[in-house]
Amino acid sequence: MRVLVAGNLANTGYQIAKSLRGKGIDAELLIKKNDLPIHDPKSFDDIISYPTWIKFWDGTRKSWKFQIISTMKKYDIIHASTELPIFAMFSGNPYIAMATGDDIIELAQKKTVKGLLLKMAYKRARAVVYTGTYMHPSVVKLKLRNSLFIPLLWDYEKFNPAQGLKTSEKFTIFHPTNHYWKDKGNDIFLRAFARLARKNDNVHVITINRGQDFDKSLKILSVPELKGKFTILPETLPQSQLPKIYASVDAVADQFIAGSLGLIGQEAMASEKPLISYLNEDLYKNIYGDMPPILNARTESDVYDSLVRLLSDDKKRTEIGTKSRRWLLMHHNPDIIMKKYIYLYKAILDKKNISQIKTEILQIS
Repeated sequence: MRVLVAGNLANTGYQIAKSLRGKGIDAELLIKKNDLPIHDPKSFDDIISYPTWIKFWDGTRKSWKFQIISTMKKYDIIHASTELPIFAMFSGNPYIAMATGDDIIELAQKKTVKGLLLKMAYKRARAVVYTGTYMHPSVVKLKLRNSLFIPLLWDYEKFNPAQGLKTSEKFTIFHPTNHYWKDKGNDIFLRAFARLARKNDNVHVITINRGQDFDKSLKILSVPELKGKFTILPETLPQSQLPKIYASVDAVADQFIAGSLGLIGQEAMASEKPLISYLNEDLYKNIYGDMPPILNARTESDVYDSLVRLLSDDKKRTEIGTKSRRWLLMHHNPDIIMKKYIYLYKAILDKKNISQIKTEILQIS
């Protein structure tokens, strides 16, 4: 069984392909040549050269679309993400479509050529895997009867809680979220932090210069009362440097609109750091059966109260962090996720129907 993992949003495809190969599956990865650093395996694993199982398509060539389809034809099954299910649909080979966020929430619901093609690709996929609870309403809206939930796979061992890396005496919060207020709600967190910083000198926030609303976020921080109380990291920060940063802080603040855990939230929990974010309780209880042990906050007042709570109680920080990693490894166990994907590929090649697949995949543990 030859598997092609097509697409590498934030190195999620790379992690899947690498993990499959670790399980003895003949898997290869197809990614865009000279893509942004955040999608580059070299920024994640500190590898000097690309392994031979990584293949590239060149977006500067006029024939790049045909190059992708031609490559896909060489494999038994395709695991395609973002917009690449469109190309998988034209390859003639069986494929699963893995939804990663904006692809299913926005693009597939637009009445554009690309949007209609992606919606068609979802409908014709042997299975549509959605990896975040916040995608569930879009699955329902698109009437995807071939959908199933498999949590996003990530390398949690990179984010093992480290010892002795906390050096600052200040209460430090890490906010590495893309500054896009409409989707992420960065302003909600930053205004709460500014309110906290005006009353406390021993607080600090670390954020990243990334996103279209970064300048607006910087205005919130650039006031006299917050001077010396924030650090801005460069947009091109390699993913491989993130574990040390997580280990050096007291808490992590992520997103306050989507209502779901993303990669940042998972990395924080894996690092045993208390996470402040907004999660939709109804969706989590429906899909997972319970809620992660985070500080669930949606408004500026919620976030401020959570910050005050963590600032004043270091034992609570440790307790929440420990429980967070335990919850994550129980519900997002990489070995179980791999078992589900391998079963899914084989079931599709064996031409099992989606109802049988859904029933059997729930029993994998």
